[in-house]
Amino acid sequence: MLRALTILAAILVIGASLGACKPAPLPIDPPHIAAKIQHTLPKPYNDGLVVERAHAEGKRLVIDIRIPFATVARIDPAKLPIMRNQEQGDINIAACNDPDLKALMDHHYEVSRRFLDKDGKPVFEIVAMKAPNCKLLGTPTP
Repeated sequence: MLRALTILAAILVIGASLGACKPAPLPIDPPHIAAKIQHTLPKPYNDGLVVERAHAEGKRLVIDIRIPFATVARIDPAKLPIMRNQEQGDINIAACNDPDLKALMDHHYEVSRRFLDKDGKPVFEIVAMKAPNCKLLGTPTP
């Protein structure tokens, strides 16, 4: 009986040791996700734009997208609402399709895209608004 108890205790100790060796889950926070995205940048976006940088600003992940062929002064102000609306729809879809962005939003962090002119001046910024029935649908998309 004593031998059986000794073996059982050894098994429990070994099992606890193996459990302690499991890698910790990856953190779900803007700095961690930004670093993960940043490793893939720069990369082309739409219509000649470039996804240039991912970084954290407090409780928010910001993805900077450069408009390399225009300055703020040369962008037609009448087109900005159209661009904003299109990008708002795109980022909302991305937030549902990308596991990292969805995880951030599920943990009450914000995800935004900031559009910058060729000189780095802000043109506009949009924040993802995740629908309550958001489900993962496809591949990651910053």
